[in-house]
Amino acid sequence: MKPNALPLSSPLPPLPAEPRPHYFVRECDLVMKGGITSGVIYPLAIVEISKAFRLRSIGGTSAGAIAAAAAAAAEVGRQRARSGQLPSSHDGFAELADLPAHLGQNAARGGGTKLLALFQPQPKTAALFKLLTGVLGHKGMQLAWAVWLGLLWNYRLPALTGFLVGSLALWSHSSWPVLLTALALGAVCATLAAGLRLAYDLFCVIPDNRFGMCSGMPNGQRQPGEALTVWLAAFYDRLSGEQLLRQQHALPVDRNKPLTFGDLQAQGIDLQMMTTCLTMGRPFRLPFRHDDVVKENRQFYYAEDEFRALFPKEVVDWMVAHQRPLSADEAHKKFAKADFSGLRRLPDPQDLPVVVAVRMSLSFPILLSAIPLYAFDFKAGDPEGTPHRCWFTDGGIGSNFPIHFFDSPIPTRPTFGLDLGVADADADPRVYFPKGNSGGVLVYRRHIAHSGLGRIGGFLGAIAGVAKDWNHEALSHLPGYRDRIGLVRLTGAEGGLNLNMPQRLITQLTEYGRYAGKEFVRRFGDPALSPGAPLETEMNWENHQRIRLRLLLAATAETLQSLHHARDRMEADAMPYERFFEPGIRGDGSYPWNGRPSVDRLDAQGRHTSQAGLAKWMFGQMLAMARHIEATVQARQPAGPGTNQVDPATGAPRPLPEVKLRPRI
Repeated sequence: MKPNALPLSSPLPPLPAEPRPHYFVRECDLVMKGGITSGVIYPLAIVEISKAFRLRSIGGTSAGAIAAAAAAAAEVGRQRARSGQLPSSHDGFAELADLPAHLGQNAARGGGTKLLALFQPQPKTAALFKLLTGVLGHKGMQLAWAVWLGLLWNYRLPALTGFLVGSLALWSHSSWPVLLTALALGAVCATLAAGLRLAYDLFCVIPDNRFGMCSGMPNGQRQPGEALTVWLAAFYDRLSGEQLLRQQHALPVDRNKPLTFGDLQAQGIDLQMMTTCLTMGRPFRLPFRHDDVVKENRQFYYAEDEFRALFPKEVVDWMVAHQRPLSADEAHKKFAKADFSGLRRLPDPQDLPVVVAVRMSLSFPILLSAIPLYAFDFKAGDPEGTPHRCWFTDGGIGSNFPIHFFDSPIPTRPTFGLDLGVADADADPRVYFPKGNSGGVLVYRRHIAHSGLGRIGGFLGAIAGVAKDWNHEALSHLPGYRDRIGLVRLTGAEGGLNLNMPQRLITQLTEYGRYAGKEFVRRFGDPALSPGAPLETEMNWENHQRIRLRLLLAATAETLQSLHHARDRMEADAMPYERFFEPGIRGDGSYPWNGRPSVDRLDAQGRHTSQAGLAKWMFGQMLAMARHIEATVQARQPAGPGTNQVDPATGAPRPLPEVKLRPRI
């Protein structure tokens, strides 16, 4: 035997353990929450994510919609540069990275930062706007004092008139008690007069300005290019390279073409955002769909004169030139009495300018004007007269964090969520990611004061918050969701309605976003892009896929067993579901399957030749799966409840979701 050789009877030495593969992806989806000025968090987060991932599906609400459109535009520019449509030097993400510094600069005509200059009140609403921005950041008695002083100063003409009227009769007396009484009476009358003018602005002027202080367009007093909607349109065009591509067109309407959803789709990018229709009482995704599954877009019209007051000229010119073709329904005689004077048909979804959808999502009540569209109310029969006005306002009313966007039972790429929360006194860290699968379970508590004048305000505020946020709050703590959400916790002075944040605070918020973006890359991206960072062993792409698979199988098993039990109850009542497949059933009823006479016919390859046959086979397979699952689980029934080792729900993450039919919103 050779030296050091192992005898034949000795076991072979174990092979060296193979390193566990680190699975990662190179594409991602992204959803961002609404929050008005809190959106300054997003630019650097997007830039960091873009270094590791190609952005495919992007969504958001309100300020999150602004950021989502910016991310989509920058990705369009990157893909256009890679394909040779734009110079290779074009880099929309670099301009996006410079955005926070730009917003913190002084506005062109002074009076605050460029962030504040985006919100230009109309002349008739300027006093109310200044009052609002002047009291931001104050609390308690400081807030009450700031409101009173701001009311008197911003409505100084009616306040002065009220003061003079209330105290004039007493000024002829020289005694100090009378003079003090005159001052007090004058202050009361001044406050009442200013308050009445404030009430007039709230109840008359604001509704006349489409329920907002700012329309998003220039007010004639500041630089036009700084106004929100004008700036957004130009910003998206620069990020995407649309301005460079325009130079190739001969027609003016094409040389001024805005970035459209069709431009995004041509580069494989799906942009969606949420808006809320108060008239119809429901949220909508934008752009409106109109296909075999969802039919929404063709019901809406817009008034050209109203849109010219809400959007830049080139945007409205494009929409007028590309309104959707007249549909067969609109050409039908039932519309013969309808009055379309001044109205235009919305473009098809691919021709809708991106900035229009963003502005419809970003219509924070009272701050920004709502967007009016028009639609017929068919409950009254054949349409007569002008279509009814439908008010669209901020998407955050219906879904401020649409984390359900782009979801699928088995995802092929992660959907990152950037959430915004409240920083309590002990909030540390300010940017929170679950460290393990048990993290992110605890929900945010809305504590209501036990005493003091703030109790009723806290109670009503909690009602409003739960009403609009319960859906995404519940989803955000669900397994398969919470592991891919980064929560940025903000204080009362950060983001939100703080339109006058200084450069220092803007920079601080953007660094929170940068950290969040890097954390997504570290957990789900190529490890080579995060040198020196500890390799995440649990919260990664493989873990996420495993969780989603387990939840899908557990929820599907529950649904199939529910179907099986329902079918048995129907059969006991002599009403089995199989009757709907029978070829000899009396009358077709509603929504019959095609081909019931040939329900059992197969072709030479054993495939069904009719819709009814395929549907019957599917129903039978679902019942067969349900019977097999139930029989297997019962055969392995343990002594204690909840410990069946073959039940798909055993050991699955908690809480378990359920499978239900829901509207496509």
